[in-house]
Amino acid sequence: MPPRPRPELVALPAAVHGGTHDARLLDFSTGVSPLPPPHEIVAAVRDADLSRYPHPTALPVREAIGGLHDLSPERVVVGAGAVELIWALARAFAGPDRRGLVVKPAFGEYEQALKASGAAVVSVEMSEPRFSFPVEEINSALAASPIAVAFVCRPSNPCLTAAPADSLTAIARRWPETLFVVDEAYLPMFEGVEGMPLEPNIVVLRSLTKIFALPGLRLGYLLAAPPVAAAVQATLPPWNVSSPAQAAGVVATRLLPSQLPSIRALLAELRATLAERLSTVAGPPEQAGGPFLLYRIEDATTVVAALQARGVLVRHAASFGLPGHIRVGVRSEPDQQSLARIWRAVRHERRTG
Repeated sequence: MPPRPRPELVALPAAVHGGTHDARLLDFSTGVSPLPPPHEIVAAVRDADLSRYPHPTALPVREAIGGLHDLSPERVVVGAGAVELIWALARAFAGPDRRGLVVKPAFGEYEQALKASGAAVVSVEMSEPRFSFPVEEINSALAASPIAVAFVCRPSNPCLTAAPADSLTAIARRWPETLFVVDEAYLPMFEGVEGMPLEPNIVVLRSLTKIFALPGLRLGYLLAAPPVAAAVQATLPPWNVSSPAQAAGVVATRLLPSQLPSIRALLAELRATLAERLSTVAGPPEQAGGPFLLYRIEDATTVVAALQARGVLVRHAASFGLPGHIRVGVRSEPDQQSLARIWRAVRHERRTG
């Protein structure tokens, strides 16, 4: 008999994501900042010493992040992107004979990581079009049977609404045996949304690469109580964060406080301009925030395919559970003009064809 993997890994399909390696496509499918990476970070990546091993737990970055958040490095874990930490959290706190909860619509890797760990998945849905945080439904799910870990995206991707911090804190305090993972990877790009305060059973996830347009570098981190952080760190291999990524992380952490306000202001300006340019072809967005606009589109599948055939990639929200929606990320103004022009051509062709 040949070797057999764990049954939960057999035929587990990959989650669907935005982004593309094809440089010929105009990529509006992600929420990466349209600004070029700061030259200081690029220089740090270029000058990193590749002849030596990096610190096995990325201590220099953990110390820098701890200083940014006024926390000890023992409360910080760094990963090759926030998604590595999502999987590490599932390994540490979910697993066979346990249950995980996902507030949906949501990033597909929460459920993916839970399933890969062997955990059963419970879903709680936010209702469109408002996508309000479903406090009663979450409490009901937690009361029905024990939940080991619950994933909440804040602000929600793709819904762009933010769970009230006080409501989420109250839920966490009511259910102290559940670990609440609050994914704030996009929060720095949103105006007027404060970070989630930590509790013994609340973990906060952040990204350093979206805001500085470095998604290929892979660098994210989590903030947690020391026992939680230690458990997550124990699931990660040593040297999981490369020397270039660690060097970039130290510099990015230093630059973030001074550069964040101007980046947010630019994103808001580009988002407003894009909404105006698309108003004649897509109508008003159903939700807007940070680097994104969310549209309800009749026959969204056809529109996404038609745009891609003309060299433009937008994110069909079907993989989030919203088949009638399209999420559009901001880009430079010339690119946004191109998107509006191409979308008008698609709309005209559909009307006359």
